[in-house]
Amino acid sequence: MIATLTFAACMALAPGSSQILARDLAPVWPAMLRLEPDTPLVPAPMPGVVRVFRSLELHQLAVHWHLDQAPATRLCVVRPVEILDPAAMLDAMRRSWPKATIEILDFSRQPAPAGSLDFPRSGLHREVDAARWNGWVTYAENRRFQVWARVRVTESVERVVATADLPPGRPVAASQVSAVTRQEFPAEQPFAQSLAEVVGRWPRRPIPAGSALRTDQLVEPKVVLAGDQVEVEVHNGGAFLKLDGQAESAGALGELVSVRNPSSRQLIRARVVGPGQATMDPAPRAALNGQPYKETQP
Repeated sequence: MIATLTFAACMALAPGSSQILARDLAPVWPAMLRLEPDTPLVPAPMPGVVRVFRSLELHQLAVHWHLDQAPATRLCVVRPVEILDPAAMLDAMRRSWPKATIEILDFSRQPAPAGSLDFPRSGLHREVDAARWNGWVTYAENRRFQVWARVRVTESVERVVATADLPPGRPVAASQVSAVTRQEFPAEQPFAQSLAEVVGRWPRRPIPAGSALRTDQLVEPKVVLAGDQVEVEVHNGGAFLKLDGQAESAGALGELVSVRNPSSRQLIRARVVGPGQATMDPAPRAALNGQPYKETQP
């Protein structure tokens, strides 16, 4: 019942339809005018595929819908297709990335159905010297016909670039970075766009000179370092206890560090609140000084 031949006399199916309707056959089968125009008859064919109604099926449709007679010759319906217009593809790409400069180098030549053309940002994938952008044509309510294009895409972006090698564990100095504006391939990564996002923070790992810095490569400066003396304030309701210990890990503001109690030699976990200062709540009763914890009023 389905053929891929091209019939010059085939009726064209409406782009948005997922069914062949009574109105589609009415021009060559007038008896269909007795039905509601949107009466579905059979599923619509795939793009470019001819749906052929032979005599037996036409007779069965006539009996099912109580029509007087069926056509004496076979009928056919086709979903029209055509090669995409590069200008329409470019418009769809610019809707997804309005600020980008886009050049189409090549594109899929397979004829596509009429419908809504989309090139989402998620479909753009960088290659060695260009990029491949995957998209689709939405037709027949929610069906998708896949298309692609090979493109060259750039946009003007703000970047913070390392002017020297940046070692981990040390704050980034203003003299080691520079803010620049340049044309490059669009990226979703969290690149730093201003010096304020970079200066004073610490690289997680070595960053070579010339690299654009991402915010996820940097951490907040450590205000407590391993080996520092730390004053820990332990809260328990309205009472508190202070003790001095030695940090065995580094931490930024708000991070947890390990502090060794000099009396019991046990480790406690405390949250950094400032240089050489941390707090924990509630107090562990035995790990603080090797003796039962006694609450004292401040």
